[in-house]
Amino acid sequence: MTHLQQRRDFLKWIAAAGISTTMLPYANMAYADTPPRRAIFVYFPDGMRPEHWHPQGTGTTFTLPAMTAPLERVRQQCVFLRGVDMKGSGSTHEGGVLKLLTGADGRGSDRAVSLDYYLGQAFKSQTVRPHLNLNIVPVWDSAGITYDNNGLRVAPEPNPLAAFESLFGSNASNNFIAQRRLSVMDKSLSELNALRTQLGAVERAKLDTHLESIRELEQKLNTNVGACAAWNFNPTGFQVTRTGFWSNPEYRDASRMGIISDLQRDIAVHALSCDLTRVVTLTWGHAVNEAIITESGSGQTCHQASHGGGEDFIRIKAWYSNQLAKLIEQLASIPESNGTLLDNTIIFVGSDLANGGWHNHDDMPFIIAGGRNGGVIGGRCLPFTATPHNKVLVSVARFMGLNINSFGNQDSNPGPLPGLIG
Repeated sequence: MTHLQQRRDFLKWIAAAGISTTMLPYANMAYADTPPRRAIFVYFPDGMRPEHWHPQGTGTTFTLPAMTAPLERVRQQCVFLRGVDMKGSGSTHEGGVLKLLTGADGRGSDRAVSLDYYLGQAFKSQTVRPHLNLNIVPVWDSAGITYDNNGLRVAPEPNPLAAFESLFGSNASNNFIAQRRLSVMDKSLSELNALRTQLGAVERAKLDTHLESIRELEQKLNTNVGACAAWNFNPTGFQVTRTGFWSNPEYRDASRMGIISDLQRDIAVHALSCDLTRVVTLTWGHAVNEAIITESGSGQTCHQASHGGGEDFIRIKAWYSNQLAKLIEQLASIPESNGTLLDNTIIFVGSDLANGGWHNHDDMPFIIAGGRNGGVIGGRCLPFTATPHNKVLVSVARFMGLNINSFGNQDSNPGPLPGLIG
């Protein structure tokens, strides 16, 4: 057997076992004492009304008005930001979507990468999915706040059943993920050991290196099998039965927004707890949102209500805030090392506009949650004056362990947001 044929056989067996050489660093996914850092980016459409959103007071002494009142039960895990602006032109819904995670100017000609995609690429060798990008009930296909390295929009997955299947297979019972990987390990070790006897010294040494990595992964998966425990996914039995060009699938049905929110949130939290990804984006709909959220108690769409700014807008925004509170509570319920999953996860909450009726980008509705083990101290309202939101993006990146001092092009005095992370 020639060395070339031996190498081809080696790669063939690796592929047949479901493992590639680029996947072998995945052995680092299991952890003992130091959990990895994660980031979640949450988007709610159409801005807010400052008097109904921003806390009254600063520091640790403040009260939450009607739009953010549902966050009272998790206020100790939240940092409310005042006076942080999205700079640049493009003071529109569309411009805000472009700016939010890129820190760029907000013009349609911008070609900038968004922070969620950027972070996903930074950790792609350590996880199965570099970036989990999920959407809740988009009316159109133009939803999404994520842009790749070429500045092109990355479409989120609106179908929770498809998102689940792509990560967990057909079910999540009996520690499905861990057991599936352990089965792959057993098969691959047996086959590779048989192949080893047919190789020359050079290829055998290379194979031994790969075998060592696989054995390490097997041991870590055995040790951490409980880290990816089974859970009761889709308890309501949500189904997608409407297909075809002219039909509107169930995951675009606003009357089911609460159920779909629960499903997408479940998938996101479980993927993080299993360390299948380190970066998640959760977008509720899209800018200029024309969905009626019946569960909110409003008969108006979010976009329609944003221009009125009255009780309907308050009800809708309070509904969104409650979704955020549920996310925070779910992350906090999962023990991890000497804390919780929330302690090792930073959540960035934003929108495409500040005042939804004015279409401006001044004093944005930004909230940071979680991240205690990375130095984020919750239960505070931090006031700033005309501060570029690029600093918030830098702070999130630093929480994730990236030593950067700027992100985007709208901050003339780069650096992190002062006081956000201790």
